[in-house]
Amino acid sequence: MGTSFYLAPVAAVCAVLFLNGCSSTQPKLAVESTLEQTATIPAALPLVEQRRFSRYPATKRSTPVRRTWITQVVRPPSRLASTAPRIQRAMYIPTISSSYSLDQDFDTWSRVFRHFQLADYSGHPRVQQYIRSYAQNPQQLSILSDRASVFLHMIIEEVTRRGMPAEVALLPFVESGFDADVFSHAGAAGLWQFIPSTGRNYGLKQTGNYDARMDPFAATGAALNYLQKLNRQFNGDWLLAFAAYNCGETCVSRAVAQAQQSGLQPSFWNLSLPKETMNYVPRLLAFKELIGRSSTYGIRLPSTPNSARLAQMRINKPVDLRLAAMQAGLPANRLTELNPCFRTGVTTPEHSNRIILPREYAERLAQVIRVMPASYI
Repeated sequence: MGTSFYLAPVAAVCAVLFLNGCSSTQPKLAVESTLEQTATIPAALPLVEQRRFSRYPATKRSTPVRRTWITQVVRPPSRLASTAPRIQRAMYIPTISSSYSLDQDFDTWSRVFRHFQLADYSGHPRVQQYIRSYAQNPQQLSILSDRASVFLHMIIEEVTRRGMPAEVALLPFVESGFDADVFSHAGAAGLWQFIPSTGRNYGLKQTGNYDARMDPFAATGAALNYLQKLNRQFNGDWLLAFAAYNCGETCVSRAVAQAQQSGLQPSFWNLSLPKETMNYVPRLLAFKELIGRSSTYGIRLPSTPNSARLAQMRINKPVDLRLAAMQAGLPANRLTELNPCFRTGVTTPEHSNRIILPREYAERLAQVIRVMPASYI
């Protein structure tokens, strides 16, 4: 009986401590969950169920199946779906109602300049060659900068989130002139000019009527994944990573080995590479100098506030993007220019259930698309 007399209070105290401990940790978990939902924006890779990549375009149904289509604005999920280990899902996709904590007292270009990390190579003869050449046509550089301003905030947001140098955000100047709807003679496509095989390796689906290489968000996530992999492979040397992005890691590795065998320091400037690659990195560094000191070279950079210009919307029905734009009072090509991945101008929810919108017209477009009937082609 004496033992029971002492054990009862001890048990009561333990119970109270246990309950207090549980109640004190629970709010922390809830806060972390809320923060995760706020900070973790849906992935830039296709937000549809991952399926095997088909080599053949999907066949068109002879008789459409009646469905109840739902259109809704993208909302950050509480948990991101898992992906293949080598693919890091890009975080930056703003929703229409997102709020931004970034300072608004400087524009996106200034933000890029603040995060430059590479050494200044503007005095190198091979870089100077392109600085002089490009500086002769400042009007053309201003046009390119206007085109870049549409995607720049999206790209620099993701680049800085990953801790990469801001010079990476200028790479589409060299690759595509910041044109999302462009093919090269070698079959590379989109802002980041992925060839078909590399695009598939990094999760960019390609069919007859859909090409994720031309989805600016998906391609940006894939390109940064690839560049990070190359940077690790070449021991943190970004110039070698850029060169490998152009001609392939095997090509650069072979050139590095040849330089070492010749007793040379295996830096980019000492490598024997294909002519295009030998010019590729100096061109990027020339753009860095020209854009970073635009006033010196008479280049007009567009006013680009440090906030998102693009939004995304989940859309689970085929929609004619030209018709949607016109019904919203916008130019017919406004949505197709932002979504060239839909090669026919009609969305294909079986491949990707989201579209990119100009943020300022997102609510209006959402209302229009919500009531539009499904468009079959």
